[in-house]
Amino acid sequence: MFNYCKTLLLFSFVVFTLSSCSSRRNILFNTVNEKSIPDLPVYTVQEGSTESNTKEQIIQPGDLLSIRNLQNEALISGLGGQNLQTMSHTNSIGYRVEADGTVLLPVIGKVKLGGMDRLQAQEELNRLYQTQLLNAPIITLQISNLTVTFLGEFGRQGNFILQKDQVHLVQMLGEAGGLNTRANKRKVKIIRGDLKHPEVLIANLEDINSLSDPRLMLRNNDVVYAEPRGAFQTLDRLGPTTSLLGIGLSILNIYLLISNLSK
Repeated sequence: MFNYCKTLLLFSFVVFTLSSCSSRRNILFNTVNEKSIPDLPVYTVQEGSTESNTKEQIIQPGDLLSIRNLQNEALISGLGGQNLQTMSHTNSIGYRVEADGTVLLPVIGKVKLGGMDRLQAQEELNRLYQTQLLNAPIITLQISNLTVTFLGEFGRQGNFILQKDQVHLVQMLGEAGGLNTRANKRKVKIIRGDLKHPEVLIANLEDINSLSDPRLMLRNNDVVYAEPRGAFQTLDRLGPTTSLLGIGLSILNIYLLISNLSK
């Protein structure tokens, strides 16, 4: 009987050890403590903000540009360069922006478009093609790979395509399945810009007046993060501790039971 008890206690100890290792929860996107990063600009979205976000999306290296010549679409597609990609969902042709911000285009060759917004690039292409090839060209340009990332307490997490230049946060919330019951609706973060030196916008979605803030128009590569409410954050942090406590109590109950049976 004594050997049986020792075996049972040893088995319980092993279970306790393994469970304690596996009970630690991996938080995918933990909340950053802004106070620990003094240079991190943090802004609260509010009603009546004078901040402007009316700028077009800026062309960056790696972007895929959809370019159409409305006068003769076959002209550009028939003279594609090495970085040409056919866009299956439109009649336009996609051109990849290189690391130096240039794009290799038919007839006019390499053109520096990186750093321009969509309208500036469109005007530049119309000017260059009119100078070298076309009479009064009508060339349109779109950035085809505009994406934002939703992480945290949403119905669906992942990368979502912006179908146009100006898309409001609320519109994309619908695409992401909305906020779940764990989400802190008063503290939805938009992490914007270079991830090494980002700015953070904090939106209170319970304040309908703040939704007019123009900074809630999403930009390419924005990361939107919905953190859990305080109670759920506490439960997440205490999860491993409560699991260990529960396992410890179970082992104690087994020990007491065996002790009583052996008397």
